[in-house]
Amino acid sequence: MLTVETAGKRVATDLEDAERLTNETLRAMSRLQHSMLNVRLDTELPQYQGQMAIIRLQEAQKHLVDAMTNLTKMHKSLRDDFTKITGLPDEPGRCPVSRELGVADEVTIAA
Repeated sequence: MLTVETAGKRVATDLEDAERLTNETLRAMSRLQHSMLNVRLDTELPQYQGQMAIIRLQEAQKHLVDAMTNLTKMHKSLRDDFTKITGLPDEPGRCPVSRELGVADEVTIAA
């Protein structure tokens, strides 16, 4: 049977992955935008070339920023639920920061 502690650790790990991947995607999109603008500035193409593509990219970036905002709100909601379920205070550092956590840390995170 799955324990609340183990399930909580899995959720925390998956949430960390989702947050990290969202940030990595935003960074990749920023690099793409930079490259696209370099084409405008560093070639003989007209300065307006690719305008629709840039607009679409910025729209995608906006949606991703909105998604990250919702992930942040969801993270806060999970922390609030954790506090209600356990009766423990919400302390900084309670959420795992990386997969380097060992089995002994599982009790601290989930407790």
